[in-house]
Amino acid sequence: MLQTHSSPDTKPDLRAWDTTGVPRSRRIIRALRKQSNILFIVPALIVFLIFGLYTVIYSIALSFFRWNGFGGFSLLPPACDYPMCQFVGLDNFREFLYQNPTMSALFWQSIGNNVIMAVVVTAGTIIIALPLAIALNRVIRGQSLLRTIILLPMVTAGIAIFYVWSFIYQSDGLLNTVLKTFGLGSLQAAGGWLGDPSRALPALMLVMIWSGVPIAMLFFLTGLQTIDSTYFEAARIDGANALQVLWNITWPLLRPITVIIVILSINGTLQNYEQVYLMTNGGPAGHTAVVGLQIFNYGFGDQRQLGVASAMSWILFLVVFIISLANLRIFRAKD
Repeated sequence: MLQTHSSPDTKPDLRAWDTTGVPRSRRIIRALRKQSNILFIVPALIVFLIFGLYTVIYSIALSFFRWNGFGGFSLLPPACDYPMCQFVGLDNFREFLYQNPTMSALFWQSIGNNVIMAVVVTAGTIIIALPLAIALNRVIRGQSLLRTIILLPMVTAGIAIFYVWSFIYQSDGLLNTVLKTFGLGSLQAAGGWLGDPSRALPALMLVMIWSGVPIAMLFFLTGLQTIDSTYFEAARIDGANALQVLWNITWPLLRPITVIIVILSINGTLQNYEQVYLMTNGGPAGHTAVVGLQIFNYGFGDQRQLGVASAMSWILFLVVFIISLANLRIFRAKD
């Protein structure tokens, strides 16, 4: 048998091929195609880097400077150029924490108001939203209509709603009129509910609860529809009443949903300032002042101290972070 031998000059270039016989250029093209999915997140990544990470770093740098926001702007930290602004270190923090009596008194009063709002609004929202969700989950006919009615505060413009509630709370508003009609004139607020130092904060919290109940109820309703009905049937067979079923079955199974509602409610309440700005502007005499409103006033109001506003923002962030972390640990321990 005649055998042929290839000469060294005719040997194929094995470096251009892999073990499967695929050319290197084709392998490179395949690798690029596999990595092409990354291109879809590039726009979102760019937006995050510019409007997220960059603004965070910029805010940290700005909190150590005294600047009124006019002139001397710099795209890179330190935020602004000398002599339009000056480096003051931790003076911005010291000023509103304890150094300036007027600023510190209003700041700590605002922190107290924020904490009260967070506790009362969160508890009130859950107490009202959970029974509504349970009742709505049992309704078969007209459930969609009832759900739409309850969710109306979510789809209504917030600014318009705040002004409507402001009219309701006026001295000649709907609330005082209803109280007078039912012979409860002693409960009226002569100067309006938002002008009474002892009633302004509860009035604001009532509006917050009213606007927060729909979304919480929707969360609870979604959680209820995922619970196996056999749990409730077994409880009825064992003779458990409605309260026992709620406490021993429904509430524990809805705990993950409750964690989400608590965190969202606390974060939203601590960071809320639009409602206070539109309805009371922190009055009367600071009884409804919140930290978010102070940050807004120092950043964009007459004060124009962006360094102080940034410093307050980071203190507020620490408060929100600590409270949220504590909530997670408490619910996780119970689980």
